[in-house]
Amino acid sequence: MRCDDDTLGSRCADMAAAGGMALDPPCADRPPGTRHTLVADPVVRAARAQQKRELVLRFLRDEIWTCTEVVGLLLGVTYPAAHLLMKRLAAGGHTQFRAMFVPGTRGAKRVVLHGITAQGLAFAWGADEEIEARNPWEPSKTNALFVNHQIEAQLARLRAEQLGWSNWQPARVLMKQGLMKIPDAQAVDAEGTRVAVEIEREIKTGKRYETIIGAYVASMKSTDLRWQRVDYLCPDADFAARLARAFGLLKHIRLEVAGMPSRTGDLTQAHLNRFRFYAAKEWPGGPFLVAKVAGSGGQVTA
Repeated sequence: MRCDDDTLGSRCADMAAAGGMALDPPCADRPPGTRHTLVADPVVRAARAQQKRELVLRFLRDEIWTCTEVVGLLLGVTYPAAHLLMKRLAAGGHTQFRAMFVPGTRGAKRVVLHGITAQGLAFAWGADEEIEARNPWEPSKTNALFVNHQIEAQLARLRAEQLGWSNWQPARVLMKQGLMKIPDAQAVDAEGTRVAVEIEREIKTGKRYETIIGAYVASMKSTDLRWQRVDYLCPDADFAARLARAFGLLKHIRLEVAGMPSRTGDLTQAHLNRFRFYAAKEWPGGPFLVAKVAGSGGQVTA
């Protein structure tokens, strides 16, 4: 399998060229993102192999399924090495794999996905960790139309964690928490700011964004202060600029809660300052845009 979408494939390549992912101990003695070298000592080699298996299962307990390229970036290994590891995990009953045809920029392509099993979940937490409720992967319930979106979110996770982000939780983990708006992920950035992450591949209607902003603003004002900022990751800088402009053209925000009348309020610059718009390849450490209310001079680049 290779990343099915041309854009995703290029982003996988960009990450690999930039150094891939840092590894957790005991591999921290190696520079982050560097490739593994052949280890002669069989004890050390077995320990590293076990660490790789544990790291993949810990990743899949949140993400449920992924592709081989993402595994390679997670571990800092080549595609063949990642492929071999996933074959071994499947042979041990910890993962399973399925091929499906996923729409891409040049038509549908055959993609092989690897997902965690019930047995894999049993080994995804350490003996001294509290196990959280998770469901194993059910391939029949995976919609091919959303594969690109989830892989994009996983690549964003790797980039963020490489730069010191922590406590990453994807949307599937957040779904049972009764949130008014479920982002594609939430995490804490390197400065300790709680961030909601949105992968935006298509610009929505103004009315829909009024509701989205309203839900985020309400969450930011709630007692638990779940999020302090929202980062939108866009296909490129032009898309980010157009999305920021769409936000700036809005006049109102809308709060919709099931069983209650819809409430509206004026959209202010203070609201918009909580939202950042990035070209995905520049996130999280690169330049971003902040929308400005209509008539106040357009977007601000930071």
